[in-house]
Amino acid sequence: MAKLMFTEEELALFQERFDANKNWTQWVRVTNRDGLDILSVDIEGRDRKTVRMTKKDGQGYLAKCVDEWGLAVSADFASLLDTVDDGSCAN
Repeated sequence: MAKLMFTEEELALFQERFDANKNWTQWVRVTNRDGLDILSVDIEGRDRKTVRMTKKDGQGYLAKCVDEWGLAVSADFASLLDTVDDGSCAN
C-alpha cells in the first residue's frame, strides 16, 4: 500500500490557513503505524477541540474531531480546510 502523504503544496496551504486563523492554536504532523499521514490541529473557541485530517486513497480528504462525533469528507483539501475552519466537522 502506498503511503498517502500530504504534498508540499497542501502543507503550504494548511500553514497559510493556520497562520490566518487565530483560533487554530497549535498543530502537529505525525505518521501512524500504518503509514497514514495525519495533520492534527487544536482549535480554541466556545468548545476547544482537536481535528485530525488525513488523505484517503481514492476518496479525497477526511477530517474528524477527536472525542466528538464530527466528521467531514471532501474531494479537495481547500474545501476540507473551509469545513474545519467554520466548525462544520464538529456539528
